[in-house]
Amino acid sequence: MPKSTALLLVLLLLGSALALEGLGQVTTASRAAWADWHDHAPLRALAGTEALTPVTLEAPDVLSASLRCAPTPALLITTQGEGWGGPFTLLSRFEGDPEREAHRVLRHKETPRYGGRYLSPQGDRPRLDGWTGATITARALKAAQDQARALFQDRRAELFARCEANP
Repeated sequence: MPKSTALLLVLLLLGSALALEGLGQVTTASRAAWADWHDHAPLRALAGTEALTPVTLEAPDVLSASLRCAPTPALLITTQGEGWGGPFTLLSRFEGDPEREAHRVLRHKETPRYGGRYLSPQGDRPRLDGWTGATITARALKAAQDQARALFQDRRAELFARCEANP
């Protein structure tokens, strides 16, 4: 291979590497924004809106909480529990009407046979009972739901008053 061809190939490789590095730096912010938007998709789906106000709830196992004021006031609480196969993250929505309460498992480490198929983030689970072979996970999930429900009942009036104050 002639020296000029080899030099041209080296320059092309170097130029391509520099172009890719520059492209990576240019797109870092947009990729981070997309990853954040993607990570919060279950929260937006359960909330029904992107207009959420973060609130602080001091309680063990509470990872985050947000308040939705429109179309109706709702509190969204993310809690963590410990199932048979490991920790799980539960997102709960409370609007005041127990029939509109919704829960969604966001992440878990359960085996598919014992609890995993019941914890897959496939939709709302308003009430969960014990399942054969997954009693520990079912109890832990119910405990996480009950903890979130108790926090909502304790702080409901205070939090929903914020929505009335800022329509």
